[in-house]
Amino acid sequence: MTTESRLDIAQELKSISGLSVEKARIAHRELALRSGLDGRSLVAYGRFLIAQSEARAAEEILALALERDGANVPALELYLTVLEKIGAPSGRLAWALKRLEESVVLTPGAHRAALDYLIPYRRVAALEVLGRSPDLIVRAVVAVNAIFADRQRDSAEADAILDELKDTDRNRVLLTVSMARGNGTLLEQTLHVCADESIPEDSTRRAIRRAQRQNKPKMVETLLRAYLRRKPQDRWAKQQLEKLPGGAFSNYRLGQEGFPLPPAASSAAYQPVDKKVFYLLHNSLPHHSAGYATRTHGLLHQLNRSGWDVDGVTRLGYPYDMPGKADLPDVAPHDVVDGVDYIRLLHGREIEKKNPLYHYTQRYSKALEGLARTERPSIIHGASNHWNGLTAVQTARRLGLPSVYEVRGLWEVTRGSRDPEWARSDMFRYMARMEADAADGATAVITITNALRDEMIDRGVDASKIMVVPNGVDTGRFNPIPRDEALATELGVQGKKVIGYVGSVLDYEGIDLMLEATAVMSNLRNDFHVLIVGDGTELQRFQDFVRDNALDNFVTFTGRVPHEDVERYYSLIDITPFPRLALPVCEMVSPLKPFEAMAMGKAVVASNVAALAEIVTPGLNGLLHEKGDAEALRAELERLLDNPELVGRLGDQARRWVVENRDWKSLAGRISDLYQTLRVQEPAHAAL
Repeated sequence: MTTESRLDIAQELKSISGLSVEKARIAHRELALRSGLDGRSLVAYGRFLIAQSEARAAEEILALALERDGANVPALELYLTVLEKIGAPSGRLAWALKRLEESVVLTPGAHRAALDYLIPYRRVAALEVLGRSPDLIVRAVVAVNAIFADRQRDSAEADAILDELKDTDRNRVLLTVSMARGNGTLLEQTLHVCADESIPEDSTRRAIRRAQRQNKPKMVETLLRAYLRRKPQDRWAKQQLEKLPGGAFSNYRLGQEGFPLPPAASSAAYQPVDKKVFYLLHNSLPHHSAGYATRTHGLLHQLNRSGWDVDGVTRLGYPYDMPGKADLPDVAPHDVVDGVDYIRLLHGREIEKKNPLYHYTQRYSKALEGLARTERPSIIHGASNHWNGLTAVQTARRLGLPSVYEVRGLWEVTRGSRDPEWARSDMFRYMARMEADAADGATAVITITNALRDEMIDRGVDASKIMVVPNGVDTGRFNPIPRDEALATELGVQGKKVIGYVGSVLDYEGIDLMLEATAVMSNLRNDFHVLIVGDGTELQRFQDFVRDNALDNFVTFTGRVPHEDVERYYSLIDITPFPRLALPVCEMVSPLKPFEAMAMGKAVVASNVAALAEIVTPGLNGLLHEKGDAEALRAELERLLDNPELVGRLGDQARRWVVENRDWKSLAGRISDLYQTLRVQEPAHAAL
């Protein structure tokens, strides 16, 4: 492979790094084939498969790399890691080492790296050959290793070679030998006196992996700290250091043993202000206006109108740590939006590190406790995710107050729905454990759906303390309005029955099903138009589908529209599909948009995932179709297109239903009732 083609491979590997998992998988496979199974492309493919927890597939790819070039040490390094993960027989290790011995003699450029395996696995014959290497460092390592292997051996040869080396290289030789032999005494002595540039980066990483396989935590820690001297920002090394058993508050230990919540204080730390509540938030108006912030504002506005004094307190570091927000002008410490107070916990413009979680929550809790001692809330309520939940619970316990954790979604389930392999990872289990610990430690728990309630019960949370407060809508803002004819003309939908989706354009929303149904209907009728209002990661894919299937006359994408203009677009819509897919996140979490559509008097068609089936009663406030079935969705859409009377009736009934059952005022009343029960308890008892 030429230097030019290798540069091409490097560029292609760089471009793959930004792709989604499935697209990256295809790109890696294609690159390996186009490169003629080049070693670099195979190693990158193997590393990708390991990251997806596909160890057996990675073993096959890396074995192919070693078959083609036994001196491909990066492939060998990953291959040994994979062999342990899959519990492979020892014969595979022996084969890989034999391939190294066979190939390294003819590959001088791999001599240094090969030492990291030839020494610990005592490949004497190969080492003797490398003792004549053109690389002086390699000859020095072989000579010094021979002294340790045979104490009776004359050290003159090794001394002579070492004398030729400058201090940096001499220490590099001693470190390479001590790491390869697992000689902790020599390793620590040399690390104590050497410069950082003497530390052999690749050899150190391989020694770390070897010590991990041998279950030598002290050696692992020594090597990791050495590695971080050379690469202080290396994410992998930091993560490995946190996983060590000695890290009592590492994320690894939290995932294994649970979050160490403090005991409840025996009495309140101050005289609480009656009906004063702190409500901890991930984001809020005016910096964010999506569903999370909308739910928050709707509830807080109504709670404050009903006699409570609830302040939204955004988590430590918000909003500077959100994507695209780092360059915001200085953020005010206090915002008031429609009479709702939003308080910021900020240490200047610093981006707060969330890892390790324990240390972040301690800083967050300390800042919150200082504010609480000034404002004296009687209840601390945290909304998703566990950063807020754990902080709310531990701060409330220290202050002798009751706490509430509100589970609005499970972010590990959201990611796991997109990436099933990740759902089997340690990180998924860790996040699930933290969510359960926050809920288990709270005095009371709120979920937004029955499916989420069931999930938390399955995770061990006491069912008796969980109540459901579903999503809702401001029926004063969202109400039926006349069709905006000017906008209809602008979008070219005048005279058409409009099927409209308003929301985020994401993979799990089922927009692909809606477009598949549209493709079929476009061959049968032309009395309708599909309007997709919003933006998201899948927008380009769906636009490509429309172009490739010649649906431009039937589908319009508006992209993101101003928040205050949403009602204008709703005024054009007759039928609102919500064809969410049969994924865990869709089964558990309900969107806000169906309630807005109902409040606007639209006919709703939703898939029968659990979270939407809780909302829609067929024939009363909408229709349901079989989840994941484009044909079933098409049938319900055509049923409505053919029956304007049904469209009108369902829209009217949906409006009445949502006013009675899902207005923020009635939902806030449920939380008010919960607060009332917590308010009359003794604080110490409430926090137990």
